[in-house]
Amino acid sequence: MSKSTAKGWLTQSLAELIGTAMFMYISVGGADAITNDIGDNNGYLAKAFAFGIGLAITAWGFFRISGSHFNPAVSFSSLITGYLTVPKFVLYFVSQLLGAMLGVALARGTTPSTDRIMQVNSLMNGQSLARGFFLEFFLTAILCFVYHMVVHEKNRSTFMSALPYGLALFSCTLFAARYTNAAINPARAFATSVVARQFTRDHWIYWFGPMFGAILAAALHILFRYFDYDQHNAGIDAENQAQYVRAKAAAAEHLGHGQQTTYVNRGPNGTTTTTTTTTNNHNVRH
Repeated sequence: MSKSTAKGWLTQSLAELIGTAMFMYISVGGADAITNDIGDNNGYLAKAFAFGIGLAITAWGFFRISGSHFNPAVSFSSLITGYLTVPKFVLYFVSQLLGAMLGVALARGTTPSTDRIMQVNSLMNGQSLARGFFLEFFLTAILCFVYHMVVHEKNRSTFMSALPYGLALFSCTLFAARYTNAAINPARAFATSVVARQFTRDHWIYWFGPMFGAILAAALHILFRYFDYDQHNAGIDAENQAQYVRAKAAAAEHLGHGQQTTYVNRGPNGTTTTTTTTTNNHNVRH
């Protein structure tokens, strides 16, 4: 390993540690502050907002450094799809666990409501073990898949990928908060249990559920890439008709579809321009 590579990995791992700590600090603390008066039974929407907005803010801040995983499940899914190497995954994994513990501990240390803020992830409201497992499984798969599509699949909206990433967590938390306290992140479940010094008998589902969900998300991403999904809806990021025509032509050539398409553009002064695109297996003409 070169010195520059080692420096880059250290920088990114440090960003994951600090970013995860910030995410946990403002999210756990925010959820506690909002639900302190209205009670847990009425605070599910508040928790969803706290974690969704907390992730969006911190992910936006660290995206250019480390990719803002802040979640071992997201990193594991990225490892499967080839966007992380094994050594880098290990560094991210350790950094996320340490960062989560630091963030939760700081939230506990800077607020008086220690009992509530240390609330561990556990099954609630009659949720069975199997249902809890699959709830964490499917919701984490959704979160990881959204991450793949907005971060790893580069497009014109990638620069603001933190927003859909945070909104995805908001939706998942809104669903699961009533039943599993919505971990959807092994680091969060582990950190709250460590700080509270309490591991419930169902703690394992907050590891296996999200990690298996990460595998499902990776499989879906690989599947869509195998079928060249981006070629079947070419031009989606085009700024104008000309770019759209060129993208469709390139996609048709890539897929081997011979076709001729005519596009008519009407200008504001009434002028009309016509563009005809002919494609086959070997050439593209405009």
